Amino acid sequence: MGSAQVGEVVSTKGLRGLSKRRLFLNFSALVGREHRDSARVIAYVGEIDRRKLYLEHAYPSMFAFCTEGFRMSESMASKRIRTARAACRFPHVLTMIGRGELHMSGAYQLAPHLSDDNHRELLRRAKHRTMRDIERLIAEFDPKPDAQASVRALPSKRRGGLAAGGSGARTEASRANGTGASSDRGAEQASARALSQRLGDDDGHAIGRRLSEGDGHAIGRRLSEGDGPAVRNEAAGRSGRPSGRATPLSPGRYRLTVTIGEQSRATLEELRGLLSHQIPDGNLSSIVERALELLLEETQKRKAALVKTPRGGPGSNTNGRPKRGIPANVRRKVYERDGGKCAFRDAAGRRCGSKWKVEFHHKVPYAKGGRHTVDNVELRCRAHNQYEAELDFGKDLIAKRRERPR
Repeated sequence: MGSAQVGEVVSTKGLRGLSKRRLFLNFSALVGREHRDSARVIAYVGEIDRRKLYLEHAYPSMFAFCTEGFRMSESMASKRIRTARAACRFPHVLTMIGRGELHMSGAYQLAPHLSDDNHRELLRRAKHRTMRDIERLIAEFDPKPDAQASVRALPSKRRGGLAAGGSGARTEASRANGTGASSDRGAEQASARALSQRLGDDDGHAIGRRLSEGDGHAIGRRLSEGDGPAVRNEAAGRSGRPSGRATPLSPGRYRLTVTIGEQSRATLEELRGLLSHQIPDGNLSSIVERALELLLEETQKRKAALVKTPRGGPGSNTNGRPKRGIPANVRRKVYERDGGKCAFRDAAGRRCGSKWKVEFHHKVPYAKGGRHTVDNVELRCRAHNQYEAELDFGKDLIAKRRERPR
């Protein structure tokens, strides 16, 4: 079959007239081409990542380049990037993917376990293996200690929406006190924590969410039947990324699940008491929202000098040059102008806009006589700040400075 053109509409209707033999032959050719194309894509991902070419296109990371620039899913981008980095060290990974001897999910799982000593043997034994086979292979090459034995109470069976042996009045009272969800699902949440430790943070959080959403019995049954790897892979596929983020529930409403220590819990309870006149129902979300507002205000004050009453102007050294630190009034104006986001733009004018590890950047470097002025200072994410430093001073010099002990 000829290669599909960009934008060509794909439909099953055109396949209905094909004979069984032609359908199979065409499918085999397409799968083979897909293997080769996947290997090529991974090779390109690896080279773009190695050269950090995503930076000049106003993306702060290779992950953002793939997900935002090329609309890959988070899971697919993660798999391709990790596989590409492994292939840069061990090129045979690409050869195996191109031949259809190793699928991308298997390469993704193998990547962190490959070393100069074991990669030949590990890749040889992973050839044409299923995910379960590869998981067993990884366990052989990189064994983990036995899981700690534990005994826990199982949730009581429910009948008609109530726990067996429980009373409707007690359930209604729990709901009225706002504690029904936590008391009814305490066992499932304990299971989620145990699974998080056994399966890894990314997968454990995803399974934990499903447990809290009432899917605990089905998952528990599959785990007890030895289907743990499939459950873990399914959870990882659903989560895509670590779950340290707010999950949308409805327009303008999000769910945030976090784990805190004993001291933080005591602090939270003390706050509930102190704020009980202003927040009579002791709603934790209201307390968290207030705490976030105060922390944001304090952090902006420290980092960007965003204060209600600005003071002072730029200081100078004895030689007349401005001091190394950027004056507060300049930081404040630059932060407000750039909206707290990286202002780097590529040749086409696309702005990075990342808020991660944002720093102040001199367009004309301070070391080359650049001044602390609003026109000369812009916000940059750390990746683009370092990228422009390499353009200004050369990669070798910047690399040497990074190697100096802090």
